[in-house]
Amino acid sequence: MMEDEIRARNEERRAQLDSVNHRNMEKCAAFIAKMIRKYGHEVLAEIEAEEKEKQASSNKSGFGK
Repeated sequence: MMEDEIRARNEERRAQLDSVNHRNMEKCAAFIAKMIRKYGHEVLAEIEAEEKEKQASSNKSGFGK
């Protein structure tokens, strides 16, 4: 096999991998967006509740002032 043939083959493989990587990245982004739409409000509510709880406990102990 000539060096040029090897180089051309490698470029073709890279292009195929880039295509696969791009599709996988799009699938991952779509999945994350779906999960955010589905569970985002619930997660934010939990975070807010935890923050309020921490703030309340620090106010009771006198450290939050």
